[in-house]
Amino acid sequence: MELYRKIGLFGLNDLNKIAPIGDLGYLNAIDFYKGDFLMSGMVSAIMKAFREQKEKNGWTVECGDTKWRCTDHWSFCPELNLRWQVDSGD
Repeated sequence: MELYRKIGLFGLNDLNKIAPIGDLGYLNAIDFYKGDFLMSGMVSAIMKAFREQKEKNGWTVECGDTKWRCTDHWSFCPELNLRWQVDSGD
């Protein structure tokens, strides 16, 4: 609910204004960098804004996997405290 409130107040034109964003959970996307197969409109909008603003703001992304079949991947942007996961095995 806090994230919805911050997006309502500040929009998504500058994700720095709504940080810390937190964990968006599993995107369960086959190709989520193109925006396909996202689970919700809010998550899709946040990820679209993140892709558009990442280079301009110089945000970094740390990535890894949970070692579960090497298909369960996580990504984290420390500047926004933004985290998401993808289970590419599904």
